[in-house]
Amino acid sequence: MRKNLELVIANEDDAWNALDRATKGDFPNDLKLIFNEWPSFHIDIKGKDWDSTVPSRVMSPLLDIQRDINRAYTSVRYNEFNLRKLKDEERDELEVILKVEKGSSSFDAELWKQFNHIAEAAISRMDGNQIVIVVLGIALAYAAPAMFKIWLQSRQNEKELTSRIELSKQETERLKIFSEAINRNPALSTISEDAQATNNRLLKAIKPGDQVTLKGVELNSDEVEVIVQPERERAQDVFLDGTFIVLGNRTDKGDGFRITVKRVSDELILNADVPLELEHDQIKLIQDAEWKKGKINLSITASMLRDSFTHAVVSGAKEVKEE
Repeated sequence: MRKNLELVIANEDDAWNALDRATKGDFPNDLKLIFNEWPSFHIDIKGKDWDSTVPSRVMSPLLDIQRDINRAYTSVRYNEFNLRKLKDEERDELEVILKVEKGSSSFDAELWKQFNHIAEAAISRMDGNQIVIVVLGIALAYAAPAMFKIWLQSRQNEKELTSRIELSKQETERLKIFSEAINRNPALSTISEDAQATNNRLLKAIKPGDQVTLKGVELNSDEVEVIVQPERERAQDVFLDGTFIVLGNRTDKGDGFRITVKRVSDELILNADVPLELEHDQIKLIQDAEWKKGKINLSITASMLRDSFTHAVVSGAKEVKEE
């Protein structure tokens, strides 16, 4: 029996090179992605409140790192950003341990073990190139200095500041690679926005007189004050159950198909993905409901942002018992 090809990622250069290759279709289907000592998280803050102490204002954004890791896992394992899907053992495996250096306020966390679990969750759902694009795309969105710098640069341009953050030629080329990865998997755009929102919340913990080093970039409090933006509203998970009519479907998705449905009770119309992991009998019920223009009971998990559904996934289907 042939053993899966092992792709070991030990540093950021490995990650960018592999992502570039994956966008060109270089990897076989039977690929095992392994992280070794990368990625990691580091932030160092200096100031009067930060000498061997941890102000409470930084606690919530630090906890967002765990939330982001959990959301990344559920997006890969369950094809939806639904933290309620996580089992207790999965939460234990994904737990992030933050270390605080003695005599300072320097926070470090190894994330490579968590990303090994994310990579394992992708094996049964994706081919080799998709695994690399999705999992390494997520890792780079959270760990790569270039991804942080491009957000800082966009904020400086928006504020019409003389740009202090400059991208090297190599970083510019790497961002082109990431853009191509997004073209291959648009969900990486949402992941990148989540990472930027967490960076923004971490910077909001900086007060006058503080200095911060985040992802290798040094910023003082005056720069941070100008750069940070009002907190971005995050999508909320909502759960939709009821009797629906299937209005149509798209079958051009590589990992399932997408249906347009209308709820009978209130005529709510939305698009929802039907993942391949759904039981075959339930998938057939959905297909039959469309062909026969009949009704079907669906359980749908959706993300809602400002009264609009940004993503929805069918998690269950049952036959309607006609009275």
